[in-house]
Amino acid sequence: MAVERETYNMSFTAGAAMLNEMHAVAEALVECDGDWERTKDKTFKENLMEKEKMSSNIRYFALMKQRLEVLNEAELDMLVNGTVAVRRLIVLLAICKAHSFIYDFISEYVRDCFYNQYEKISYANFNEFYNEKKYEHPEIEQVSELTVAKMRQVVFRILEQTELIEDAESGILRRPYLSESVERQIVKDDPKWLAIYLYSNNEINNLRDLYA
Repeated sequence: MAVERETYNMSFTAGAAMLNEMHAVAEALVECDGDWERTKDKTFKENLMEKEKMSSNIRYFALMKQRLEVLNEAELDMLVNGTVAVRRLIVLLAICKAHSFIYDFISEYVRDCFYNQYEKISYANFNEFYNEKKYEHPEIEQVSELTVAKMRQVVFRILEQTELIEDAESGILRRPYLSESVERQIVKDDPKWLAIYLYSNNEINNLRDLYA
């Protein structure tokens, strides 16, 4: 029996981590009591994303909505009221929940590099990942080389902006710090998400038991 795989949502190429925009729209969403139409009106009227063109506002707001909709109430609160470091962690979570392509890349390839002491992730690693996944996901099999290059560029910018790597050029890996309260919330949502913060499978299983 064939395994049904989730279709990759490639809309992440519209923007990288967009930390400030995510925070601004999240604040507006909370102020508008979760009403997306009111949030959209407020975002556009007050130019919360600081974009000059309406076309840019429309495109980026759609991306923000995709990412914010996957967060639960506690995660949204951490994004709105947390420190800059916590916001960064939650933005990465939102991106990985909304875009399984990025979750798979981090949890499978970035983590593998980290635990095999390769110290960095490279474009070659991304290319290997893409070539493997295109046979499992026909929706990316026919993607042009130009689009693959754009995907790779945006993914590495996300890794840099959320501080999983020092910078996109070096690809040197960094494991982020999660406080106990953030760990507990991630585990409550789904322990698998700890993989995007470079937790090992043993650590994930131990924390699942600890916070059960």
